Amino acid sequence: MKKINLHSDFLQKYGMPLGLLALVVVLQLFNLSVPLFSWLNIKNILMQNSAICLAALGVSLIMISGEGDMSFAGMFSMLSVTFALFANRTNSFTISFLVVFGVALVVNLLIAFCVTKYNFSSFIVSIAVMFMAIGIEKVLHKQTTLIASDSLTSFARAEFILPVIVWMVFVLFAVAYVVVTKTKFGFNLRVTGENIDSGIEAGISVKKVKVLAYVCAAFLLALASTIEASRVGAIYTQGQNYMLPIFAACYLGSSMFVPGRVNVLGTLVGAIFVGMINGFMKMMNVESYIIPIVQGCILVAAVAISVYRNRQKIEQVKV
Repeated sequence: MKKINLHSDFLQKYGMPLGLLALVVVLQLFNLSVPLFSWLNIKNILMQNSAICLAALGVSLIMISGEGDMSFAGMFSMLSVTFALFANRTNSFTISFLVVFGVALVVNLLIAFCVTKYNFSSFIVSIAVMFMAIGIEKVLHKQTTLIASDSLTSFARAEFILPVIVWMVFVLFAVAYVVVTKTKFGFNLRVTGENIDSGIEAGISVKKVKVLAYVCAAFLLALASTIEASRVGAIYTQGQNYMLPIFAACYLGSSMFVPGRVNVLGTLVGAIFVGMINGFMKMMNVESYIIPIVQGCILVAAVAISVYRNRQKIEQVKV
């Protein structure tokens, strides 16, 4: 009878989130004068990182499909500018969001077309799009910095115990979790990312699956940029600053729950942890230049753990 090491299995799945929780608790113990875990602080951190969570979810879906994405770092800012411009002209949240989603959809479909039709590197194509989006954002930005109407920003300020946008994030992650783990599309998505040849042999339309992953990512990125612009009440050109937190969230997530693989639940926990660390450092008045250094260290550690987990899986298969 095969012996199951429950202790080892538990640590592989839950060791990282427990370790992250222990780390933030230690931060609090060494800074008792700052109430890091107050309800107000936690609520604000969750609200401020809602956009990062949504963008990370979109990137995760693309990564699960076996591709990569860098375009969000430029697209985030460009979409925020687009939302502000149309919001000021139409005074309509719905119309402005649909325009933003339309732009994100066209761009992501273009990337997906290059990747699936001509086998271009998703990394190269998306990084090219990132730079083009940064340039377009600078052209559109000009002197427009504020969203004029308070009615367009009231949505981001609405609360029911937690801010409404936080509830929206939790709901979207729950839907994504069910889709990825419980549906045929989710199965096809995971197979396509883990072994595309097996997917083709099984009759899966891997190109269609990848395109749908990019479509979902376009919606999530459009929603993230819209939410952030509404929350701040201004054009928020922070996409490039969000690159490290978003990648750190994805790779941290791949070291928990389903070790070695990017997964929805792991991405959520990773994004919240990165947001808490950033928020706690600001509350402790850490020098601003320290924050990106810490983010970079977290990303390197997350990638290292993810690579190690994948190597473990390969060695187990060889045995």
